Amino acid sequence: MTTPQETKAATNTTAKVIGGPSNFWLWTPSSSDSPTNPDGIFDLTHPPTPTSPKIYPRIHLNTTKHPAIIDPKKTALVVVDLQNYFLSPLIGRPRDSPGLRVVSRLVSTVIPAFRKASIPVLWLGWGLSDDKDDVDSMPPAIARGYEFCLDSNFADGRARDLGKLGESMEIVKLPDGGELDPGRVMMANQWNTAWYPSLVDASDRSTDMWVNKNRLSGFWGGTGVEDLLHERGIRTLLFAGVNTDQCVAASMQDAYAKGWDVLLLSDGVSTSSPDFATKCIEYNCENGWGFVLTCAQLAEGIENMQIEKED
Repeated sequence: MTTPQETKAATNTTAKVIGGPSNFWLWTPSSSDSPTNPDGIFDLTHPPTPTSPKIYPRIHLNTTKHPAIIDPKKTALVVVDLQNYFLSPLIGRPRDSPGLRVVSRLVSTVIPAFRKASIPVLWLGWGLSDDKDDVDSMPPAIARGYEFCLDSNFADGRARDLGKLGESMEIVKLPDGGELDPGRVMMANQWNTAWYPSLVDASDRSTDMWVNKNRLSGFWGGTGVEDLLHERGIRTLLFAGVNTDQCVAASMQDAYAKGWDVLLLSDGVSTSSPDFATKCIEYNCENGWGFVLTCAQLAEGIENMQIEKED
């Protein structure tokens, strides 16, 4: 990794370059900061060079550790696994689950804020393919979770078997007397892998992106997500979805390792794991992988977005 260097930014403010020539942040200290204290502001707008003029529009975000600035034109919201399989009460999931509260928060606050800033959403969810032999090539450590009754995230708190990967799920009897075929477990284009209905209503076919994944991480390789984001010039990713310590964390870590800026919406994610699992992910993100902030902090930053340079 390139040793941070001192440079003069276009505004005459001393900024430290963090990273290399093709992928860097600019860190500006506050008046009381020393060069070795990271409590200044991190500029994640990715200008062409460290001395290029500031990028506008720009969004200032308060986070749990250090303020950050992002370029909305290089940003996307990544929503992970908020699909019927993990959320729908129709197959016994809790009606007031943390995951459904996340859905409500995204629909009411986060997605409207992103639309205001013209920031697209990347819908990154499970969707296995027969053409790619995804089921037969699944590592046993992942398949195990579907081979045994390890999932207890149901309204009655009891673990139950929804079927192995690729198997047809049981027909669901609906309250009105009708029937629902959930389809094959985790396969693409099935009811169980469809996005939760209110999220479908909040999506935008003209701007958003949809990617099927076949591992916990959507960035491990083979999903095409990297090329899709590179084509759009997206450098900064804000993560929401389920489960915080599993598919969200795995995707976030791989994205971080491959050079994207990652920010975690702490109340835009949830998990059925114990609290310490969430604390571990938040600790690693705010101290290493990137930044952690709330949905309200995100909305506030977008509300106060700087459209052009102030005189």
